[in-house]
Amino acid sequence: MLYNYIALGILSLFGIGFPISLLVASRMIGRRAAGNAVKNAPYESGESTIGSSRDIDNEYLPYYMLFLPFELTIAILVIWASVSNALSFGTGVAVIALGIVAMALAMAGYKIASDKHV
Repeated sequence: MLYNYIALGILSLFGIGFPISLLVASRMIGRRAAGNAVKNAPYESGESTIGSSRDIDNEYLPYYMLFLPFELTIAILVIWASVSNALSFGTGVAVIALGIVAMALAMAGYKIASDKHV
């Protein structure tokens, strides 16, 4: 039992430490480019930019917000499908109902979002 926790701790440290060590190494080894305002400016067909180039387009925000919960529901269904033999019948019915409700809500959400932007 303790071996499992030790293995999980080592995996967690490796999973966090390896990417951080690569970022630190690239920061230490890599060259720093001298800033050139013309080269670093975003391309806007020769026009000066208005506003921030990092803003998310609010037109697509409802679709992002609908995608995430539906994607999580699909992940739950995939996990349930892999261990469904070990679970009870009631759990299976509940997970299938979750999938049906999630699909219905996603379709309704997409319909509402698409009606507002037309």
